[in-house]
Amino acid sequence: MIFRSDVLAQAPSAYDALSEYFRDIRAFYEVISVRFAIPEYGVRLTPVAGNELHSNANSYLLSDNSSYPFYLWLPTWLGRFYIDPECVPPDCSVDDCPTDKAGLIAFVWPWLGFNDAYVKDADGPECWFGVADPRPDDPHETVSTTATSLFNYFRVERTLDDEKDGWATGTFAGRDIGCNLTGRWHLRRAPMTALTSYYEVERNIIRPLGEKFTALATAANA
Repeated sequence: MIFRSDVLAQAPSAYDALSEYFRDIRAFYEVISVRFAIPEYGVRLTPVAGNELHSNANSYLLSDNSSYPFYLWLPTWLGRFYIDPECVPPDCSVDDCPTDKAGLIAFVWPWLGFNDAYVKDADGPECWFGVADPRPDDPHETVSTTATSLFNYFRVERTLDDEKDGWATGTFAGRDIGCNLTGRWHLRRAPMTALTSYYEVERNIIRPLGEKFTALATAANA
């Protein structure tokens, strides 16, 4: 047996559905970028790495040399990071901004909701979002490098230590898995079924993330 007949029968419709899902992901991020460009909740946020998204699928390789303990072609996780452009030094690009200058890093991660080695399956697709205060060993490393570490080494079920007012908080996993970050993260999880309109995206993602970022930045500068 090479190709399974039941898989072949379902492949075209499955591809169409997944293609539409990723189309919605793109529209979702476009809405967020437009709204974050306006400091309605106390801060303006700009994306790190331009239009690039972080992904847990490395590429279309015939052999899997990724850090994930299973074979993966299609991404179940996508991620984007944002910083306050007011923190970027003059004559410095966003991506090259030192992490100690950027301070807080916001993140938005859609997840299909299943088949992850480190997170229990959810009831359906989710959007994870929040704010991190990552402190790498080298405080001058770029936010682009720090964002990659944040995405690769985030372990919510291992490092969560508190939940309050809908926000989970915790630290970073540590050097035993190659993570060079200290500091804290703040996270909320929203079911994607609650993000079916501009109003719901504003209410469930943009506003709470903007307000959280502003509150943490204000506390850090006090």
